[in-house]
Amino acid sequence: MRASDHDTAAAGRSPRTPLPSAARREDGPRGDLLALQRTAGNAALTAALREGGHAVQRAAGPAVQRAPLSHGNFQFTNLAQTNPQYRDKAIRVLDLLGRHTTIRNYVGTRTCRITLEKRTTETPADVVDRGAEGVSVTLAAYYFENYDIGYLTGMLAHEFAVHPLASARGIAHEEAGFHGLPFPVPGLENEDRQGGPPMMNTQGAKQADHILAVIPNGPRYEIYRDVTLEMAELLVEDVHQQEEGASEQDVTDLLDCFLMDVATMAATNDQRLRAAPMTWGGGAVRADVAKVYHAYKERLSAVLAADSPIRPLMPKNKDADAVYTDFATLARRIAAGVLGARSIQN
Repeated sequence: MRASDHDTAAAGRSPRTPLPSAARREDGPRGDLLALQRTAGNAALTAALREGGHAVQRAAGPAVQRAPLSHGNFQFTNLAQTNPQYRDKAIRVLDLLGRHTTIRNYVGTRTCRITLEKRTTETPADVVDRGAEGVSVTLAAYYFENYDIGYLTGMLAHEFAVHPLASARGIAHEEAGFHGLPFPVPGLENEDRQGGPPMMNTQGAKQADHILAVIPNGPRYEIYRDVTLEMAELLVEDVHQQEEGASEQDVTDLLDCFLMDVATMAATNDQRLRAAPMTWGGGAVRADVAKVYHAYKERLSAVLAADSPIRPLMPKNKDADAVYTDFATLARRIAAGVLGARSIQN
């Protein structure tokens, strides 16, 4: 069945039908911030790393195409479907979201619309629950174009699980006592900083949900963790079913996305640009992020069964240099996104 025929198809696929091949993985990060400055200019780099700001650059022309790319009740509204690379990637994203039981149950019979947007200074994605009108996902075109399936699904897992999906579980009462309360940062409990170990607190965070989502054993953290692990199981299943384009690296990328996400939120109290390459004192913050990454990795491993197929696919521990590389790679890709958005149909 072609993706264009999926408007009335069920979200699950039984028996499973191979999907078109996903986008080929890159050979890894290349260059550094100097290369970014040479190709995109200082102004673009500064804009990419600037804290705050709400400027959104939109592609010229109408945002929504005549025929959305649909799979069940999940759809891309404005994808450039003539590009096979982006179409294959989008089909796989829709398939994974449609098979993810927790996300599918949250969306229910409503339509979940994913709209690509040429944004650079806002978050890579956001998910808005519009009630009976459905669920709206806005996805940065540069992120969709430049990150592979593991990172795409990891970022979408964050946007669903940390925000509307978790809130829909009715956990507000349980979380009420967490607001304004300092919590030790996992991995930094034994550090002595100005009289004590670093703390994370909803006060001072950009979004309270982010700190609530990294409090060990807290309900929002457990929802986020479980949504991520369910996605990892689907990616492993795709490898075992020999789906075109599926690889074990997808699973590793997903878990790396989750661990970097929780580590940077916890280590910086959700002020993540403190770890960016051009930030004063960023080296020490990146060293903290690496320690916190390892601590959350141990927590994640602890909930996996001894024979879990996910366990051998866990990412390697990071050091401060690896954290630097992640931030520098993101900055380069954001800057490239300033120049265009080829995945959007204009």
